[in-house]
Amino acid sequence: MAEYGDPDTDDWEFLQAYSPYHNLDKSVDYPPILVTTSTRDDRVHPAHARKFVKKLWDMNGDLPVYYYENIEGGHGGAADAKQSAF
Repeated sequence: MAEYGDPDTDDWEFLQAYSPYHNLDKSVDYPPILVTTSTRDDRVHPAHARKFVKKLWDMNGDLPVYYYENIEGGHGGAADAKQSAF
């Protein structure tokens, strides 16, 4: 955890300050958003993207939020050039 900080320590205050999820604000008029992830990402679990999108939807059901989860690929999100072109 030393690379990014440990949320179970005093690092949490710092981590929360730059967390996109924790900094969503209901009073902000966000533009349409596309969130992409990969089911097979071995570095950042896709649950982070899923939770982020769910929170956006719960904050404002009218906000266009587009979500794409590639079931192949990995941390880069794509398995081949065709998927990268998405």
